[in-house]
Amino acid sequence: MFRLLRYFSLASLLSMVLAALVLGWFYREIAVHAMVRMGESGNQALTQVLSNSLWSRLVPYLDKARQLSTDQLREHPDRDALSRALRQQVRGLSVVKVKLYDARGRTVFSTDAKQIGEDKSSNAGFIMASKGTVVSELSHRDKFSAFERVIEDRDLLSSYIPVREGGRIVAVFEVYDDLTSDLAAIRTTQQRVMLGVFAILALLYGVLFLIVRHGAAVIRRQYHEHELIEAALRDSQQTLECRVAERTAELARANAGLEAEMLERRLADQRVVHMAHHDALTGLPNRSLLNDRVGHDIARARRSGGELALLFLDLDRFKNVNDSLGHEVGDELLKAVAARLKGRLREDDTIARLGGDEFIVALPDVAGAAEVATVSAAILTELARPYNIAGHELSADASIGIALYPRDGDCIETLMRNADAAMYCAKESGRANYQFFDAQMNQRVSHRLSTENNMRRALEHEEFVLHYQPVINLTTGRIEGAEALLRWPQSDARPISPAEFIPVAEDTGLIVPLGEWVLQKACEQAKAWQALQPGLRMAVNLSARQLRQKNLVGMIEGVLASSGLAPNLLELELTEGMLVDNVEETLATLGRLEDMGIRIAIDDFGTGYSSLSYLKRFPIHTLKIDRSFVRDISDDPDDAALVTAIIFMARSLKLQVTAEGVETEEQADFLRSLACDQVQGFHFDRPLPALEFSSRLEKKMPQASSRVAA
Repeated sequence: MFRLLRYFSLASLLSMVLAALVLGWFYREIAVHAMVRMGESGNQALTQVLSNSLWSRLVPYLDKARQLSTDQLREHPDRDALSRALRQQVRGLSVVKVKLYDARGRTVFSTDAKQIGEDKSSNAGFIMASKGTVVSELSHRDKFSAFERVIEDRDLLSSYIPVREGGRIVAVFEVYDDLTSDLAAIRTTQQRVMLGVFAILALLYGVLFLIVRHGAAVIRRQYHEHELIEAALRDSQQTLECRVAERTAELARANAGLEAEMLERRLADQRVVHMAHHDALTGLPNRSLLNDRVGHDIARARRSGGELALLFLDLDRFKNVNDSLGHEVGDELLKAVAARLKGRLREDDTIARLGGDEFIVALPDVAGAAEVATVSAAILTELARPYNIAGHELSADASIGIALYPRDGDCIETLMRNADAAMYCAKESGRANYQFFDAQMNQRVSHRLSTENNMRRALEHEEFVLHYQPVINLTTGRIEGAEALLRWPQSDARPISPAEFIPVAEDTGLIVPLGEWVLQKACEQAKAWQALQPGLRMAVNLSARQLRQKNLVGMIEGVLASSGLAPNLLELELTEGMLVDNVEETLATLGRLEDMGIRIAIDDFGTGYSSLSYLKRFPIHTLKIDRSFVRDISDDPDDAALVTAIIFMARSLKLQVTAEGVETEEQADFLRSLACDQVQGFHFDRPLPALEFSSRLEKKMPQASSRVAA
């Protein structure tokens, strides 16, 4: 219940006190202001009287004061005469001190001799008076020197009054007036005003209090009657709610029993339907449900004129998992693959398992082959990430064949057959890739076999050659090393890209003898170049298959021994992906190579796993930033930030940094500003045959030096 009387009394008391204080404050302000104005007028009149009566004495005194020191002014005989005359003039007035300043602000006269000679030129009152404005200030002084005596606890009004002669201000009077008694009278009157206001308001409060008390009594009576009515209503409502709750509970129990029975039947039906249309191991749709969904997708694509993609996916070397670790581990790997596929694709896409390690992905409403290629690449990337199954770190690369509706078939049987053929072509192309079906697919397979045979013959007859790209010290412009790059010249002058024949060599195993040949030739050439530039380091790429060789370390020892190259002048380049397979075995191999003094570099850093734990765990000496990040560092803030982070991270880990693909001066300047150690790229030099590289060493890199200096 609202306490009307209490709040009224409290609010009224506060209002009365506040009103009395405000009115008292207003009265005091008005009275003090009027008193100051009257005092200022009196001081002006007094100054006029002093000027008229004492001017004949003041003018000569002012003229002499300009030439006298402070001590001379204090002892000047005219000062005493002026002081006596001035006291005579202010006798009976409340004036307690008079000062006289010349036009420069110097105190030339004061009733207090100690203040003669003080400089008041910076005093605000003097400045205003020297400009013709009378200024007054009311202040309280605990002690004050007045006519050679000290007065205490006084309220004083000080006025700065200009003295004119011929319209020009020649001096300023400062007159102190004692207003203590006047202010005391004002305070007394203020208290009386406040008491009077408070008394009037208290009388008004008493009248209103009687009225409010009567109103509060009426409100209390009505409130009590309202509470009685509400209590009766609450009792009736509670009784009704109890009866309704009891009946509702009975109905809920009956309804719950019916719903449980219906749910059990519905779940049983769903289990039967699900088992008929889904794979028991992965929970993915089976062939029956796949045919139904793809049939609907084809019908919709036929009506709308759209396209449909069918991806036939087969895991690479899955049989090795079953044979070495058992079918239980293989089943868990299949379930993990299914989960990753579902997480990567859209809700409208269909993922089915045909059996074994074969999966089908149907992509309706695709915007051409480019979109399908993007999705396929994303699937391969997702599946390539390591799996931790039963304490084993496994990989699950896949080969994907792609058929498009309506280009490659107008029914699911034709699309699956063609996608299956494309998948086998992907396996023959090195696995872990995707291939689109086309009519010339058999021809490409034949070309791959021809490439393999030609590579075997070229290796036997040493038709391969090495080119060497300079590794430049970005600070000095000096060639500090070279990267050996494999080239395969053709009799018809048609170049074959390493990206075309290296994967074939890797898949067929030719990369092992080919890599050993590259290492041997590169080390021999590096040894020969030591005469031109001692300390020149040779970088050689190492393939994943080479790294898994049991005799890799022995082979490298033999190459170094036969070539005579010091181990510390050889740098082996690995990709990040090579570090995550067979981690313990890889760590042991790299440790033995480091013990020999061989340097290890991570090539194309940033495009793989980029795990900081690998950088810390493996014996790595150099990070090579991939050209894809360097290409746009001048224009792309994201690439610039990434390159900056890599260089700072490498520096904190005490690793050397080499930037690949530097093709412009802007890129070089940016890397130089980050204190990047070394660079490679066409801006400095293309990969060169051995003879041209030797010529560059003999010329001591004048071109690179001039670029760095610029």
